[in-house]
Amino acid sequence: MIFKQSLPCQGDEAVALFAAAQFGLISRAQARRAGLSPDDVAVRLRRGMWTRTLHWGVFRVLGFGTLASPLKRAVVAAQLALAPGAFACRDTAARLWRLDGLPPWDGHTVDMGVRSRSAAVGVRAVSPAVRIHRLRVSEGDVVRRAPIRLTGVGRTLRDMSTCSGKRTRTRLCGSAVGRGLVVSGGTKPRPHRRLAASHGRGLHATPVTAARNTGPHRADAAGDGDRTGGRTADPT
Repeated sequence: MIFKQSLPCQGDEAVALFAAAQFGLISRAQARRAGLSPDDVAVRLRRGMWTRTLHWGVFRVLGFGTLASPLKRAVVAAQLALAPGAFACRDTAARLWRLDGLPPWDGHTVDMGVRSRSAAVGVRAVSPAVRIHRLRVSEGDVVRRAPIRLTGVGRTLRDMSTCSGKRTRTRLCGSAVGRGLVVSGGTKPRPHRRLAASHGRGLHATPVTAARNTGPHRADAAGDGDRTGGRTADPT
């Protein structure tokens, strides 16, 4: 969550802070933090200042995020619609890490993970294009490339090994090694490696602290058949 502390301003100025940091997106809860009432939100929608996204309670603000990657915007929109702490995983995480071996993105489907002990995950709020996976994650499995949370390279490769063919796994691992993201022969990330952003700018991946007592570290082993929109794939 961005701007955990009190906002330095209110109203449309606060909205601009959220939108600028989130590829032009804002959630209903964030709008409320900015001091907007439901009627204020309705007015902005009616005037075309905001538009609805595929997810309930998530809006796009006109004039922000026009140059953003569609994939990144789709991930942030799903994050805002889901439970706090939701993160990109599997195919989507692999694409965000720019790993080779996957077919071109279809423009709407994203894989999102929620912690296996999360109570309400906001399934009703998200579009059927979001494939939700309940995962047991340990500290360091999830990293932040603001404003996106996603599984780290090593965890992404381990998760993909449960749901992809040998050829795809080989290409993904080879790509990660070639980019210097993992050590050859394993899935352990290189320490202090600068991550290549989509526009060639380096960003440090900051681990997101995991909840305590989350259980043993295991990847979600559900196959592709369990990854349907609006349903959760429980770990085996």
